[in-house]
Amino acid sequence: MTSDRDPADTEPPAIECREISKAFGSVQALDSVNLVLRRGAVHALVGENGSGKSTLMKIIAGAHAPDSGQIIVNGTEIADITPRDALNSGVRVIYQDLALFPNMTVAENIAFEGGNPPLSKAPGKRAILPASAALARLGANIAPSTRLGDLSTAERQLVAIARAISSDGEIILMDEPTAALTQDEIDSLLASVRTLAASGVSFIFFISHKLREVVDIADDVSVIRDGRLIATGPASEFDTDRISFLMTGNQVVNVRRTEVAAADGEPALRAVGLSLGTTFQQVDLELYPGRIYGLSGLVGCGKNSIGLAIAGLIPTEPGRLVLHGKPIRSARRHREIQYVPDDRLTEGLFLDWSIAENVVASSLAETQNRAHLLSSVRQKSLAEDWQRRLSIKTPTIASPVSSLSGGNQQRVLLAKALAPRPSVMIFNNPTVGVDVGSRAAIHDLIRAIANDGTAVLLISDEPAELLATSDDVGFVVAGRLRETHPADELTEERIIDINQSEVVA
Repeated sequence: MTSDRDPADTEPPAIECREISKAFGSVQALDSVNLVLRRGAVHALVGENGSGKSTLMKIIAGAHAPDSGQIIVNGTEIADITPRDALNSGVRVIYQDLALFPNMTVAENIAFEGGNPPLSKAPGKRAILPASAALARLGANIAPSTRLGDLSTAERQLVAIARAISSDGEIILMDEPTAALTQDEIDSLLASVRTLAASGVSFIFFISHKLREVVDIADDVSVIRDGRLIATGPASEFDTDRISFLMTGNQVVNVRRTEVAAADGEPALRAVGLSLGTTFQQVDLELYPGRIYGLSGLVGCGKNSIGLAIAGLIPTEPGRLVLHGKPIRSARRHREIQYVPDDRLTEGLFLDWSIAENVVASSLAETQNRAHLLSSVRQKSLAEDWQRRLSIKTPTIASPVSSLSGGNQQRVLLAKALAPRPSVMIFNNPTVGVDVGSRAAIHDLIRAIANDGTAVLLISDEPAELLATSDDVGFVVAGRLRETHPADELTEERIIDINQSEVVA
């Protein structure tokens, strides 16, 4: 993105952070960080999970007080900045969970913002006008009377932005704004951001993955690692390879799967004629030991539900599952089939439990003693073994999972699924919400699992992930598995084209 604003403009920056430092106990989260957000610009602050991005965001928003340094908003230093100070200065934060109300209308959600009157004073029709104005400013074609729960994730993002600007938000901080979006949804969101930036609204995007969007949208880029600012400058000076290197300190290489087992002999798992109403119909699929089968398709095509059905987590209509040549009534009864969900926080982990308790949750049989009672010694041994294998960074396995970074939480989720030693693994978007370094490590792990003889089904919204891990890629369209191609015959562009062409057709 190239800003239309005059670089010689003498207006002060929207935000200037000078020498910001912050420690939590012995951990130095930020160390003399400087950041300048130009007015009407989009600034990408990029770093791995745990690099200090979130801490800086909370300091700008007034949620954390810096140990030292200055926060200057629109040319005015704000000492001891509080959330109210940030709101009064036009700063708005849009977190990944969006903090919206799905049972309310779009208009009611937009009215319910810190700078507006309480919702009870602006009900019904009185909320429509300001909502319509904010949505129009974004260029968003969303009816204010629509129930928020009926919108897509991308449309909810636009509602969150509309809510921010409706209450005079002129500096918007967005945490991983493209993390859960498809490419079409990303394009739509970025177009709206460009529209607002041209009118003078300033943005900071906090990003740890999907680095392509950094190049597409940003005017300026800053890279933070281990609490220190590593590099900053115009976006034209950065590409995804350079950003990855600066984030991690290592050259992150995009590799393809090379060690491929032949699809010979008996499949580890066969799905025959699986159907579930209009969600998916007559799905036939074979998973072979040592091979990775990728599932691609647009959001809502049914591929996620196919994975859940094969894992036995949702009921299906008459069809068959055959595990190692033997028909089974429900995959849910078989510990040999393990499923890794795409939402680790609500579907995969017990956040208040310890790391050890999460790791052994699917492997209680392995931790029983001769009296068939659970052995704390065996549980500790199993958890420590998987902590070492997956390099889970923690001072102790007794720590709650909620204390870990996103990448380490994902490793705990993987350990929980792998501890029972399944013969079939199903991954649903296994690197969602993790940084580029953790992403590469998880891909290495998935390939290693297959190389050890496990049959793998990998469901992903990202073409690059499918190419990095899969032997074959199947395409799901409107609930049907239409075609399968060897991964080495595909490119990212070809995967996108196949999915998009099916929609056009």
